[in-house]
Amino acid sequence: MTTPETSTIARTIEHSDATKLVAKPVVSVLILAYNHAPFLARTIESAVSQQVDFEFEVLVGEDCSNDDSLQVALAMQQRFPSLVRIITADNNVGAYQNYLRLLRVARGSLFAQLDGDDYWLPGKLARQVALMRQHPDHAAVYSNACTISADDQPTGLFNDLGDAVLDLAALLRHGNCLNTSTMLYRAELATHLLAIKHEYIDYQIHLVLARHGPLIHIGEPLAAYRTGNSGSMVAASNEKVRELYWQAIESVQRKAISDGDYARGLADFLRRVFFRAVRIHDMTLLRSWATRVYSASPYGTLHTSCLVAWNIARMSAKMLAARLPFAGYRRNVLYRH
Repeated sequence: MTTPETSTIARTIEHSDATKLVAKPVVSVLILAYNHAPFLARTIESAVSQQVDFEFEVLVGEDCSNDDSLQVALAMQQRFPSLVRIITADNNVGAYQNYLRLLRVARGSLFAQLDGDDYWLPGKLARQVALMRQHPDHAAVYSNACTISADDQPTGLFNDLGDAVLDLAALLRHGNCLNTSTMLYRAELATHLLAIKHEYIDYQIHLVLARHGPLIHIGEPLAAYRTGNSGSMVAASNEKVRELYWQAIESVQRKAISDGDYARGLADFLRRVFFRAVRIHDMTLLRSWATRVYSASPYGTLHTSCLVAWNIARMSAKMLAARLPFAGYRRNVLYRH
């Protein structure tokens, strides 16, 4: 069945079989797909093959790719008609609108997210749903992820957080270190994401969720995260990501956190800019962002500079320690906190 729905952005089209879909999914898995044809079948299969004691659905938001992503998705829908729904349109709308339309049609009481080039490991969904049931006051649960190359070779870990529970202040201090393809959150919180009237990155999603309850992080990798994809926003538009990251920080209500936590969040952001400026040999990048950070900081320039310097020194020490022979599995970590 193909069902068109009027939209101010684009005509939304769903490919599914309403007579075969599960009736009351507990979890809606939201897969964002754009030019992911080489990986998408594995991504979808990693979701539909999760062994659980509850019903779930898999929504694939296919954003008019230039490759065969839609054909791959449709083939998977034919294989798993009770689970898979394809949500697409007549024209490309971008990742932001693609995500919003999935939120609007998802039916579960919990939403899980998965990028079209990543995949889950066995047991991921059952373990996270059990934690959400055990902690009804928590907003979301995440896990670590293995990092893999474009040709599926293991390269390391996504982060070094370990088992942790993060509140809004901690997430601001640490910066963006959570893997979106492992995220599972309560569906009622999607209303706060739908209320944001501009494009945003995953860090803003994490901050929004943290405003409504603690975030659990499982230190064990329960997913695989693909690095080096030329189609990713980080690879294609680094400056845009920085601006959206800055917007995410600015979106945090100041009364919700202390001056110290806010200043540390700004310092962590400028630390990231510093390492990027060094990597691309462009100190004008650092100077331009330093001006904005110092202007926004509740502390003076000297105090804020000390926080930034401490962040740079701390992270440099971690990076150097990772090169030691006994560093083990912490040698290759994509996001250190």
